[in-house]
Order: sequence, then structure tokens, then C-alpha cells
Amino acid sequence: MTQLPGRLRVTKESTTMYHLRVPQTAEELESYYQFRWEMLRKPLHQPKGSERDAWDAMAHHQMVVDEEGNLVAVGRLYINAENEASIRFMAVHPSVQDKGLGTLMAMTLESVARQEGVKRVTCSAREDAVEFFAKLGFVNQGEITTPTTTPIRHFLMIKPVASLDDILHRGDWCAQLQQAWYQHIPLSEKMGVRIQQYTGQKFITTMPEAGNQNPHHTLFAGSLFSLATLTGWGLIWLMLRERHLGGTIILADAHIRYSQPISGRPSAIADLGSLSGDLDRLARGRKAASKCRWSFLAMINRVRFSRGSTSCCRRSPLVRTKRAATRKSKRPLAVIVLAMPHARRYLA
Repeated sequence: MTQLPGRLRVTKESTTMYHLRVPQTAEELESYYQFRWEMLRKPLHQPKGSERDAWDAMAHHQMVVDEEGNLVAVGRLYINAENEASIRFMAVHPSVQDKGLGTLMAMTLESVARQEGVKRVTCSAREDAVEFFAKLGFVNQGEITTPTTTPIRHFLMIKPVASLDDILHRGDWCAQLQQAWYQHIPLSEKMGVRIQQYTGQKFITTMPEAGNQNPHHTLFAGSLFSLATLTGWGLIWLMLRERHLGGTIILADAHIRYSQPISGRPSAIADLGSLSGDLDRLARGRKAASKCRWSFLAMINRVRFSRGSTSCCRRSPLVRTKRAATRKSKRPLAVIVLAMPHARRYLA
């Protein structure tokens, strides 16, 4: 199961908001590289330009900014090969260290790696960072003896990434479902929609932020709508498989309301506990109606530090939807009504 940034211990007395996002504009990228150099290369008396390499153009970049837009943390993930990704150039400003931003950055990059389908994540950790990565599940493989660009000792650390079969209830069904999406709805593959978790009770999907943004650098409403549709449809499909039932699933008359602009990686969650209806009618060759209250959430990628308590990566309700099936069919028909719960806050 993809691990999302969770509760982070804090000691700061005042309230501060931090935002985790992908650098988009030329100005943001320039600030991103400048921060890299100041944090990682300047203290070692290395020249400007040493903070970049040939793989930056093809890598995944993340940065954290404070309420004033000042950079406070950066990190990069590069897909080395088909089954491996590497975390590099990760740094947190000294003024905000020990506040969980490093953990947030590392877990975000690891989540990106998992969504890319890699089998393991590696990092070349400085000696003073070995303990930090070890706490996140990375295993120290020993000191790197090949020539490096800095005089500091580095250690190779590796963390395996669970596959679909390892993290999902009925991973074989989920693999079939995802393949069916890609084959019959090619847009889902272009969007990068992936099944994140199925426990037999909850069904969770996600998609990357990159490629699903609007001109305002927030998530495109059409992409969010498609993710919501696929999640509700997928839950019903899996539920029918669990009950050894077949039939045609119809979703129609869809309405959606967006309460606010959203940035970050979204997740759509549907829960069987909210279902009501008699799907056993399908076994008798008749139509069946089912109602499902479900949550479509998005990582807003912000961390709020509250006085003397904890911080969390916050999720919020995104949409309210309702779908009803009206088309007649000679085959058994599963009629689905999906309703969004009333607005409330969610914690990762």
C-alpha cells in the first residue's frame, strides 16, 4: 500500500504552513537549483553548476515552500532502470530541520517511485544521513568506494518497493481491472491512473499530478472527474467478482462539484461499508440498484504546524457526485448511485 505522509511531531510555537509541490516555472526551477547548490555544494566550496547533472531533465522533482514562498526543502527521484529508482539531491534548510519535512520529502519521492512501478529505491546517503534513511526502511549496503563528486563519505542504501500482488487484496483481479482500463479506456493510461489499494473493503486509486494539470498548475477538473468515475466503477466491478456475479455496470447522469482548486497527487477512495442495495438480484437475471457514499480525496500537499501538537499532511473532500443508471439492458444490470459525503476534513 502506498504510504502517504502522516503525522509529524513539531515543537514550533507559532503556526506555519508549508506546501509541497513540483517546480513548474523557469523561476521556480532556478530557485530549486539555487537552493540545491546553497545547501549541498556551497558548503563544500564547489562551483555553481555542480548541483546539476545530466539526468535532471528526465527526473521527478519536488520542493517545499513556506507561506512566503521561500524554499525550505528539495528532493529528486530518477528512474535508473525498469525496476529501480534513485533519490538524490535531497536537502532541508537548517532553520526547519527536525520538523518532519525531510521525512515528508523522502516519503513523497518513494510514493512517486511506487507509482512508477519500480521494485526498489536506492540512495547515496551521506554519512550523517544514514540513520535518517534507516528509520524509513532503507538498508545500508556499505560505503560507496567509487569516486564521488564530494569529499564526504557516502553509503549505498536500498529499500524494496512492494508490487501490486504484495500490497493488494486479490492483486490478480486488480491487475485484470487495471489492464482492462488501459485496453478499453486508453485515456486512463495516458492519465497514469493506477490502483493503489484494495483491501476487500476499500478501493483506492491515484494518478500523478504531472500531465493532469490545468494552465493554473492545479489539477484538471476533467482528470479528477475521470478518476472518480473509474474508482466507483472499479469498486462495483470488484464487488461483483467477490460475489461471483456478472452483469453490465452502467454509470450515468453524473454531476460533480469542485469545492476548491487542488494540487498534488489525488486519491479516490470508495468503501464497501457505505453500500446499500440488493445486488443479489443480478443472480436472478434482474436489474439491481446500489447506492454508495464515497470519498474522493486529494493530497493538497501542505503541512500545518499547530502549537504544541502534531502536524499532518492534510486531505480534503474534493467533489460531490451522484450517478444513476437509466439505460435498459437485456443483461443483468448493476445500477449505481454514488453520493459524496458532506464536506469534512480528512487526515492522512
